[in-house]
Parts: sequence; structure tokens; C-alpha cells
Amino acid sequence: MKNICAAFTVISLVATALGVNFPLGTYVYTGSVLNYRHEAIDSTEDATIQAVSKSGAVLASSRVTDPVAGSGVNFVLEVPVATEASAKSAAVGDELSLVLISSGGTTNVSMRAIPPVSAANAITNLTVVSASAKEFAYSSGGESGTVLVAEDYLAGIASLMAAEGRTEYDPAADWDGDGASNYEEYKAGTNPFDPSDRLRIRAFSAGTDSTVLSFEYAGGHIYAVDSSVSLTNRNWAATWFAHGAKDAAKQDTLWIPGSESEDIGEATIYLAPASSSPSMFYTIRAE
Repeated sequence: MKNICAAFTVISLVATALGVNFPLGTYVYTGSVLNYRHEAIDSTEDATIQAVSKSGAVLASSRVTDPVAGSGVNFVLEVPVATEASAKSAAVGDELSLVLISSGGTTNVSMRAIPPVSAANAITNLTVVSASAKEFAYSSGGESGTVLVAEDYLAGIASLMAAEGRTEYDPAADWDGDGASNYEEYKAGTNPFDPSDRLRIRAFSAGTDSTVLSFEYAGGHIYAVDSSVSLTNRNWAATWFAHGAKDAAKQDTLWIPGSESEDIGEATIYLAPASSSPSMFYTIRAE
């Protein structure tokens, strides 16, 4: 990495001195455009992804394709990178926007800064909220505002609501008293009427080379791991982890493709042991 950075610095200095915008390669950005069920959409949705600079220049564009089996990846953006930003290229350190143009409207998501390498890769999941969703006021756990809940999800729990005498869906309520709000259970794929069905760490093992934990997942959902050095002064921060094996690629979110009702299983993830703190606490979060 030091040699790459040194070479990049030399190229930048020479190009600047000559007044030349020197091409450095491409930044390949891959990901999955998901619907409100967190399922990868396909080419029939007629959606386009664009990488847009702060000046508004479209630096790369890609139609959403049929998802790749296994990964769910359905778009690839190759962003040109040069020593200076222009209408045709980004520069190292630039922050771009990932813009989705589809029948449901336009969605913007921040991209990571372009790193100082000629060919880097980034992976993300972009959730598309379907038009068939209802908006609810939400205020719980310090969060407030509005949230969108899929109409077919509401239809699916209608009989359960009727059995419990519930006539209106309340995302902030905790109908089963398990400590998770109805909206949190919606995001996690758990049953809001079953206190035994909640998102939690089911197994945990702290070792010298890695910390291993597992939790039950539901298909069509996205999960993340947060960590904190204290439970007294909680300062939860997203944590990178490897899924399935400790030497697997590091990621900060775990997307489980499939169906909530059919694809249920246990995920095992590996985290680097805490090196500078005598203790570390972890929690699973649904996005």
C-alpha cells in the first residue's frame, strides 16, 4: 500500500506541474437495488443507477440488471478517476452521490470517498421503498419522524391484530412486550405478537484471535452489528465483521436475500477481538 500511495503522489505532483489531468483508472462500485421486501429487483423494473459528483456531473451510469445468483448484485458502476475532478472524472477523496432513477422516484445515497488506489471496490445495498407502503408517525428510543411500512406486511398481520383486538397499526408500540417496538420487529422480520421471537444474540464466544456470535435471521432483511466498550455510558458504533468464516471478506452489513416466511436460519459472524479495551459489548441491529 505504501508503494501504491507513493506512486500516486509522484503522479499527482508531475501532473499538477504539467497542468495535465492524468487518468488513474476506475473506481468500481457494485451493489444491489432492493425493493421494500429487501429483495433484489430485476431488469423489468426499468431502473437506472448513476454516480454523480457534487457539481452535478454524471460520471457513470448503469441500468439495473437481473441479480447475480448468490450475491444479488444487480448493478456495476465504473467511475473514472483522475488527478483532478472534472465533468468526466472524479478525483481521489471525492464524495459522490449514488442516484437511483426508477418508476418510484429518485433516491440519493452518499458514496464513500474515492480511495488512493487505481482499482478499488465498494459494495452497498440500496433499499427502494415501494409505492405500496403506508406512512406512520414514529417516536421511540430517541427517534422521531415518520416510517414507511409495506401494505402487504400490514395485510399479513391483519388477522393477528384482529385476534388481539388491535384495529390500527402502531409502529412505536410493543405489542408483545419483548422490548422491541413493532417497527423494529418489522425491520428484523420477527413476530410482533410473539415475545419469544425477537432479534438477539443466541450464541457468543470470545477468543484470542476472534469473537464469534450468532443470531437468527429472516430472509429479505439487512442486519448490522454495533459495539460499545461500556453499558453504563453506551456509545454504540457500527462494527466490521466477517460472515461464515473468520477469513471471509469484511463487511458492515449482512443482507439476507429470500423470503421472510421461507428463508430462516442462523448467521455466524466473526469480529476482531478488542485490543485496546478490557471489555466489549455487542448488539444486533436490523436496518
